[in-house]
Amino acid sequence: MTELGGHLLQSWRWGALKQRHGWNAHRLLVNDPAGTAMAQVLYRFQGPVSIGYVPRGPAFIGDIPVLWPLLLKEIDASARRNRAIATILELDRPADFAGSLRVSGLVPGPEHLQPGRTVKIPIADDDAMLRQMHQKTRYNVRLAQRRGVVIERHQSDEPVIDAFYDLMQDTAVRNEFGIHSREYYADFLRLFADDAVMLFARVDEGALGAVLIAARFGKEAIYMYGASSTRHRAHGAAFLLQFEAMRWAREHGCETYDLWGISDKDPETVKSDTSSAIAGTKGDDWRGLYRFKTGFGGEIVTYPPLLERRHVPILPWLARKLNVIKG
Repeated sequence: MTELGGHLLQSWRWGALKQRHGWNAHRLLVNDPAGTAMAQVLYRFQGPVSIGYVPRGPAFIGDIPVLWPLLLKEIDASARRNRAIATILELDRPADFAGSLRVSGLVPGPEHLQPGRTVKIPIADDDAMLRQMHQKTRYNVRLAQRRGVVIERHQSDEPVIDAFYDLMQDTAVRNEFGIHSREYYADFLRLFADDAVMLFARVDEGALGAVLIAARFGKEAIYMYGASSTRHRAHGAAFLLQFEAMRWAREHGCETYDLWGISDKDPETVKSDTSSAIAGTKGDDWRGLYRFKTGFGGEIVTYPPLLERRHVPILPWLARKLNVIKG
């Protein structure tokens, strides 16, 4: 998948993680003189039926208008085996289907399941990465350094996973969003092994100011999960933590660092409400999250609209009401 320029959510290890936590993962491959196409379809059952989900995929090398119908046949066959009433595709990048959406029976899907936009930071030396930051973000990184914030790197030791999860729970309660189980994060770290890192930002006498988990896939590193302490916010720990994650990405040969999601609209373009918020924010907190992430510079990337292949018409609407594909 890395050779095809695919996304981490299409990786074998991501499928293995989801299989441990309520999903079935099926990997599809098309090899043709026109090129290669791959898709990892995740199925989640609700009673006797399921919905298929292709997160940040498929991936193609070659002539997409030729490869797409071939891959779609594989998707349909996989859907029949898994009693799927629909397959939802959330592409990582625009794909030229050459007008084949209507012919293939694809329709625009519901709202994004993953964030509709993100911020991607080009990885460079420290000075270059600091220069591309907004002035306030750069100030906060240096403030954390002056105040003696210490960054620790960890893998999957049980005590540090406990500490990570405790702060995740505190943040989830404060901001009113759902999180995974402790074992989910532990499994993620075990499966991705040396391609993942857990970072701790220690402040006053070792108190935990912020935590994150990042992972790399190919030439890209991604900020996957994170939490911070309101009590220690003045230290700027969260800013230095992201800067250290970018350094880790550089050490592992990455060219970009994905900050994993911002709101679909810029704060200055909408009134104060929650209609443009992203998952994991409370009230107007999405505005602060937007400013935090865009403060590191880089490029705002907008993902293509979600697409849906309906294997059993009408029923996909009911399945979404039942939250079959959440989690």
